Amino acid sequence: MSLAVPLSPTSSGFHRSHSDRDLLATERRLTRTHLNSSSSSSNLASQSTHTTASLPSSPPSTSTTSNLLPWDRLQKWLYGIAVVTFDLELGQSIEFLLPTHCKLTEKEKLNLSYLAFPDTNSTSLGDFQYHFRLNHESSNLTTYYQLYNSTVPAALQVDNNILFGYANFRQIHDKSIKRGFFQKSFVILSKLPFISLFLTIVQQLARNFFENGLASLEACCHLMDHQWPELEPGKTLLLPLLDTVLQVRIPTHGDKPFSPSDINQFRSIADGTQTVNTNHNQNSTNQSLKFPIDDDIEFDLSSKNDVESELANNSTMVESIPKYEQQLPCLIPYLYDVNTYRSLSCVLTHIQLLWELILLNEPIAILGSFPTKCSQTVQALVHIIWPLRYASDYYPFFTIHNSEFHQITFNSSAKPSQPPKIIIGVTNPFFAKLLHQWPHIIRIDDNQMKSKTKHEKFLLVEHDDDNLSVNELEDSIELSSSPQAQVKVTKKISTTSKPFKPTQTFTHNTSHLTFDMKVGLYTNYKSHLQRDKTILKKLQSTNSQQRPDTVQNAFLRRFFLELTQSFIIPLERYFTSLLPLKRFYQPSRDPPSIKEFESEEFLKTLDQYGPQLTSGLKGNWKDLYRQFLSTPNFRLWLTNRRHEANTIIYCEYIKTIANCRLEQDFNLSKLNELELIDLVIKFKDLIQRLEMKTDERLITIDSTLRNDFLDKLRIKMKLIIDENLSDDMKTLFNKTRKISSST
Repeated sequence: MSLAVPLSPTSSGFHRSHSDRDLLATERRLTRTHLNSSSSSSNLASQSTHTTASLPSSPPSTSTTSNLLPWDRLQKWLYGIAVVTFDLELGQSIEFLLPTHCKLTEKEKLNLSYLAFPDTNSTSLGDFQYHFRLNHESSNLTTYYQLYNSTVPAALQVDNNILFGYANFRQIHDKSIKRGFFQKSFVILSKLPFISLFLTIVQQLARNFFENGLASLEACCHLMDHQWPELEPGKTLLLPLLDTVLQVRIPTHGDKPFSPSDINQFRSIADGTQTVNTNHNQNSTNQSLKFPIDDDIEFDLSSKNDVESELANNSTMVESIPKYEQQLPCLIPYLYDVNTYRSLSCVLTHIQLLWELILLNEPIAILGSFPTKCSQTVQALVHIIWPLRYASDYYPFFTIHNSEFHQITFNSSAKPSQPPKIIIGVTNPFFAKLLHQWPHIIRIDDNQMKSKTKHEKFLLVEHDDDNLSVNELEDSIELSSSPQAQVKVTKKISTTSKPFKPTQTFTHNTSHLTFDMKVGLYTNYKSHLQRDKTILKKLQSTNSQQRPDTVQNAFLRRFFLELTQSFIIPLERYFTSLLPLKRFYQPSRDPPSIKEFESEEFLKTLDQYGPQLTSGLKGNWKDLYRQFLSTPNFRLWLTNRRHEANTIIYCEYIKTIANCRLEQDFNLSKLNELELIDLVIKFKDLIQRLEMKTDERLITIDSTLRNDFLDKLRIKMKLIIDENLSDDMKTLFNKTRKISSST
């Protein structure tokens, strides 16, 4: 059920020019005193912010909040909202864009208009949600997003040159339109890769917009701008949205896998208690409800009378809490991911092989019939190496009208046998003719989850005839680069299935190859590791048919996480050995550096400290690592780890200087005046870096620790100036110090 949001007095002027918005901000400042004295409705923003802690920075004060312009706060979550319609003369075009000051180039608007509509001839009616990635020209990341990136895992960091689009496409019969169909798409643009969260949001906002119009959407955005908290990784966040409240938590670097909160979340999924039925709760007499608080405390509600008496005794406290904090929220467990089990169901027996392909940045093409399943499959593949970040480019949904179309499909500088190392999801049958030479192709079935058949679905995997394993129950596909050659299907039969006879053959010169290919994986790749049969038995057992998809997804996510962590541990151990020891932190020298990563030296450590210590899988781990060390994934991982380590090293270096003993560590009595001046300049530079808060290496430092370092550095600099420099230099430095302190 959607809820029409009543218009607030300020909603009529919500989207204005910058001059009008400045007047609105001035009006807010003048009425700040009145706003502070008003009750709950005007205090929603401050109470929402008080509910959860902020990033490592001081929370905004009331005066700062009152000076914010419309969308200035919401734009950290949503970059903009676009409505794309189909015009008989112009084709797909953007009907309007919110806010009006949302910056998109003409090229980006053109790409957006085409990506907002499915690139297929589907006649399905209703609303369909999917997502895509849009290249975006932008300046450097703001300090806020830099702080956010330093707090969250690499896979969730913001890329300033990428926008995520979350689309809700509606297609229904409409006799009043010449084409006979109403076709319009509602798109949310955001820099944040929160797939599950924004697909939920776009579905509700789109339904409200299609039913109640633009005015209701503006009013809803106005409320979101005031009620939504700041981006706060590591804390439980409540996001009021129309008649519901969404509960999410953004992961952080410090999260430990399978922590108590994760186990509780998994149990809630397994028990089917993720969503609460209100009527069932009223009839139950002994149950526990998990409220949206940070400590994961469960309250035991023994009876309805106890609840009523408790509410009666605390009626004053309840009245002071906003209504959206009193209702049970809708929990989104993994706000950044899709259902991996459902997305990879058509290639489930090859999940381990797919993990290797993603780890090694192999090019993969996903051929589907509709962007919903296609985009989810691409996103699931990208996240199976979590917490590693996929370094290559990927397109959850790609059309023939994309500006990058010729670069990907008709790149004259690249050989046909060497496609770009990307993952691409397409729905237009024309791509089957262009991408048939790609080394790895996945054909997905968009309607597979709707009906379950008793016949065994074989997964197509191309192998050399000499090395084909009967136990793998896979097809042997002979793909020829000749456009006239036919594809021959030869089936290896399992003992539990009937012989398969192909009913038709197809050639590569047809434009409808996508619809003739059977569902499955087409590849020549030979896995380095032996297949883990335990997870397959767990996912394909008889009990799994009665198990909810959410539980299956939790099993699969845990398998991928354990596999990736077993792969990362040897890398982390070797990288730790490259870090400088504490004895190399000396105040009189520059910060110590990290040693270079030597691939051969690392490979030598695998025999003693390899993944066999944490994983039961057998295989050629060393060759897998050797290939991984030449991939973009490894280079990105190493860059991120070096950046994190340099941040720690620099903070430790400043701490060493702040706690040093001047005479013993610097030998002040033996320094001449020029060397003393250089030392003062060094202290002054460190003080400025701490004060300006612009150095990326110091952006995450705790404010208390920062102030402590500043006090100690200022005292030491003053001692050097007053006790060791000449009178002229004292006058000069004291003068500049007074000027800097006054400014």
